[in-house]
Amino acid sequence: MRMPNAIEKRKFFRHPIHSPIRLTLNRHVETGVSQASDISLGGLSFLWKNKLSKGACVNLSIAVKDKFFEVRGKVMYSKEDKKTGKFRTGVIFVDPPSAFKARLAEQALEIIEYQHSLSRQLDREVTEEEAALKWVDQFAAHFPSAS
Repeated sequence: MRMPNAIEKRKFFRHPIHSPIRLTLNRHVETGVSQASDISLGGLSFLWKNKLSKGACVNLSIAVKDKFFEVRGKVMYSKEDKKTGKFRTGVIFVDPPSAFKARLAEQALEIIEYQHSLSRQLDREVTEEEAALKWVDQFAAHFPSAS
């Protein structure tokens, strides 16, 4: 329940995603793989095995099928998740190319989800191309813009 005088801190709509991510700290030290929880035009959140320092720079690879979208971010928070024992971590994208790549990954994941939904609805296998064309026709105009 939202408090009447609460101030909304989020600038962008968050889209839940379930995509593997690879995190690298300090450019060369590969620290592991996790799964993204949600993504927006401004950033990404995920569960991580260790607490990350606020302000730490990270490189993330967002997996979408056999493609990887490489983005740069800065840790904004890392709070323990009591259910999992991991740390819910939020990063903001630090440059326009990272935000753009994350947006492409988000839209690609949306289309994949839409493809599965259409296949169930039509009771037949829908191709990625067919789903993408229908998704663009129906939803692209309503997808939050980067501007």
